[in-house]
Amino acid sequence: MTETVTGLELRTAVGSFPSGVTVVTTHSEGMDIGLTVSAFASLSLEPAMVVVCIEKKSKSLPHLAVGREIGISVLASDQLELAVQFARHVEDRFEGVEIERRGEIGVPFISGAVAWFLGVVDSWYEGGDHTIVTVSVVRCGLSKKRPLMYLSGILSR
Repeated sequence: MTETVTGLELRTAVGSFPSGVTVVTTHSEGMDIGLTVSAFASLSLEPAMVVVCIEKKSKSLPHLAVGREIGISVLASDQLELAVQFARHVEDRFEGVEIERRGEIGVPFISGAVAWFLGVVDSWYEGGDHTIVTVSVVRCGLSKKRPLMYLSGILSR
């Protein structure tokens, strides 16, 4: 097969499928690290694992090394501004953000999230312009809030 789709065609088609919005976090080199990620999914129930896909050029990616404790906060519908804040290229993405710390290294989690997952990075895999990061889940929690959704390139409540 010699045909190929363009990035725009793929983004448009994949964008027709709604996804949640997460903030992936860790504590590394004495600072909190966090970024907005919409490529998040359950990977395995036994053992408990999830997967996130991070753009290779992300400055946060090296802080998510194999063996590192990380957190994933699934944002609630009232946290649209946080999705934007953690997607920006600013010095301190956590400025003004209410967090809760969990785990051995004090991983920051977004307060008021729909769900949260504390885990350890298990593996990295090549995935085109992204790195596929598998995470072994150690603990997780859930609220009754509605999730923030990403659909057709738009964040919606």
